[in-house]
Amino acid sequence: MRWIVHGVMFVALAAGVFGLLPRLGGLAHDAAALRHARPAFVGVAIAAQAASLGSYALLYRRVLASLGARVRFRLAVRVTMASFLVSHLTPFGSAAGALVNVSALEADGVAAFTSGEAIGLTSLVSTVALVTLFGAGSAVTAGRHLSRSYLMVAGIAFALVVSVLAVALLVGAHPGIAERAGRRMAGLARHVRPGIDPGKVAQTSKRLASLARSALTGRALAESVGFASADLLLDLLSLDLMFAAFRYQPGFGPLAVAYAAANIASAIPITPGGLGVIEVTLVAVTVGFGAPRPTAVLAVLGYRIVNYWLPLLPGAVAYSRLRLRPKAADRRSPRSFSWMIRSRQLSLHWSQMLACFGELRVHW
Repeated sequence: MRWIVHGVMFVALAAGVFGLLPRLGGLAHDAAALRHARPAFVGVAIAAQAASLGSYALLYRRVLASLGARVRFRLAVRVTMASFLVSHLTPFGSAAGALVNVSALEADGVAAFTSGEAIGLTSLVSTVALVTLFGAGSAVTAGRHLSRSYLMVAGIAFALVVSVLAVALLVGAHPGIAERAGRRMAGLARHVRPGIDPGKVAQTSKRLASLARSALTGRALAESVGFASADLLLDLLSLDLMFAAFRYQPGFGPLAVAYAAANIASAIPITPGGLGVIEVTLVAVTVGFGAPRPTAVLAVLGYRIVNYWLPLLPGAVAYSRLRLRPKAADRRSPRSFSWMIRSRQLSLHWSQMLACFGELRVHW
C-alpha cells in the first residue's frame, strides 16, 4: 500500500511540474518556439548526459580502487544506473539507492562496508566539485546588473554553499568534528525517520573523515576530482545545449550559478531526485540573469527530460540485470552467513548516514 501511495504522489508531482511550469512561463502564448528548436543540439545534449553518467561511474570505480576493491567498468555503470533508478523514484531515495549499490557489489565479492565507504567518499568529492563550480560561476558573473528576485535566490544559494563548504572542510579535516556533526544531523533526521541511529551514524561519519584523509591522496585524489569535474561539466553542457536548441546562450557564469544553486537546493530530500525543486530554481536563476522566461522554461524542461527521465530507462534495464544475477548467498558456504549479516548491518549504517545528508548531486 505504501508503494502505491508513493507512486501516486510521484506521478502527481511530475504532472504538476510539467503541467504547471509551462503555464507560469507563458508558453500557452509562445508555443511557436517549439517549432524552431534545433534537434541536433538535443541529440548532442543526450550524448553529453550519457558521458556525464559514465564519468560518475568512473569516479565511483576509482574511489573503490583506492579502497582496494577493483570492479569492471561495465559493472560500475550498471550499479550507478540501477541506483539512479531507485533513488529517483522513491522518497529519501539516496538511502534506498545506496542499499541497491551495496547489494549489487556484494554479489560481486565487494564487502558491504567497502562499497558503503566508497559511496560516502564519492559523494564528498562530488560536493567539493559542485561548490567549486558555484564559485567559478559567481566569479564570472560578478559585477553584472541583476534583478531583485535573482539576488534573493542567489543569496539563499550562496548561504547554502558556504555552509556546505564549511561542513565539508571541517568534516574532512577532523574526524572528531565529523563524528559530532553526524550525530547532530542524525538526531534531526530521526524526527523524520525514526529508524536512524545517531550513534551508528556518528561512527560512520568519523570513519569516512579518516578515510578521506588516507585513501584519497596523490594520484587517486587527482583522478577522483577529475572524474567528478567531468561529471558536472558534461551535465552542465547538456543544460547549455538545451538552451542553444532554443537559440539562446546564457553563458557559462549564469548557467554555472543556476546549475549549482539548483543542485544545492535539491540536497534537502523533499522530492525524489529534486523533482520540481531543480526545475523551479533553474528557471528562476536563468530568468534573473536575463533569459526570456518561455525559453528558460522550455530549455529546463527539455534538460530535465534528458537528465532525469531518459536515464530511468537504462536504469531499469541495469536494475533488472543485477536482480537476475545469482545471489551472493548462493555462492557462499554456510560458514559465511555471520559475515554476510555483519555486512548487511554495515550497509544499513551507511544508508542511514546518506539519508541524513540528502542528495547533493549524487546518482544514488
